[in-house]
Amino acid sequence: MIRNLQKEELMHSLELSQYAFRYSLTKEDIEKRLQNLDPASVYGTFAENGQLLAKLHLLPFDAYLGGRSVKMGGLAGVATWPENRRKGLIRQLLRHSLEVMNNTGTYLSMLHPFSVKFYRSFGWELTCDYKKYKIHKTQFPPFHEVSGRVERLSEDSSPILSPIYERFSERYNGSLKRNEVWWNNNVLSNSKIALYRQSNNEGAGYILYSIKEKVMEIEEFVALDRESWEGLWNFIRNHDSMINEVTIVAPPDDETGFYLDDPKIHQEQHSYFMARVVNVLEALKEYPFNKIPGETLFLHVKDDFAEWNTGTYSVTADGIQPSVNFFPAKEGESSCQIAPKRGISLGIKELTAILFNYKQPKSLLNHGRISGREEDIALFESLLPKHTPFIYDFF
Repeated sequence: MIRNLQKEELMHSLELSQYAFRYSLTKEDIEKRLQNLDPASVYGTFAENGQLLAKLHLLPFDAYLGGRSVKMGGLAGVATWPENRRKGLIRQLLRHSLEVMNNTGTYLSMLHPFSVKFYRSFGWELTCDYKKYKIHKTQFPPFHEVSGRVERLSEDSSPILSPIYERFSERYNGSLKRNEVWWNNNVLSNSKIALYRQSNNEGAGYILYSIKEKVMEIEEFVALDRESWEGLWNFIRNHDSMINEVTIVAPPDDETGFYLDDPKIHQEQHSYFMARVVNVLEALKEYPFNKIPGETLFLHVKDDFAEWNTGTYSVTADGIQPSVNFFPAKEGESSCQIAPKRGISLGIKELTAILFNYKQPKSLLNHGRISGREEDIALFESLLPKHTPFIYDFF
């Protein structure tokens, strides 16, 4: 049986998480978790005697996609007691979570995978990477005169930082639209904060950082313009007697290395989050396609785990909102071939990667992941806005 946990059962969820993910919470941490944990967001599979066998958290978020904020269901804390594994319990919970999201108008889901292969089998796909720099202090950019100033802030600074973050994050597919509770509990609780203010006193950038063993670790580096970037780097340089190097987490389209006098810094790119379209029809209706009057794109979509998505979609983007029609697959068929000589055939994973701008249709075609005529591939690519996928948060 699958149901929400009751408040008095939340401790069982924490016990399972600590066992499955190999960590221990202090008494104070447990009390804080229990205060902040909403029973309505935790689903469990239970035995007849009421024992919790497996669970997951379905967290209600808003995230950016194509410059717009949309409802997103974040999956987290997916765990099973070892004696209950390989019985299909997580499969049942994932299916249940998709049904809940589909019934509540949440057409997008994201998660951080313990195994990419595992979640791919249920229709989630990689959509977000991040860069990580390691820069020695001898490679820091030179000091630049700026008209503004940097000030250090206390932890309760979300009202100041949030407008800056929102202007930054709306550029990226998958970035969370943070509320004050998320800021305070999940972003600022363990970080030092430095804010760059322009000469008019407006905030234009910030870093969240810590200093450990002669290393400044920057978890977020947000600069809205060149001046704020230079001002924040001046602040970092002023730590040169305290640190030997800085590490920075940055979006995959960040070009910091190019603008350093010595660009031979250590750079890594890491796969990070996965995503999934929960309801293709609603996602396509809301997606901000580029306007191309007089052209219609046909997509033949297959989704083995959320069968309500399987069928053919026609997309005409010549107005404020795209015109989308759905022709469900007939029973026993994998797709509805409205126009068999036209359109692109693809799975739910490939569609998700494309809508996130993580992979281009041409690339997927070349690797045999989708099929279609070159003119249809070109049309699809021309319809897509070019927002980079990226998320700073973790859940």
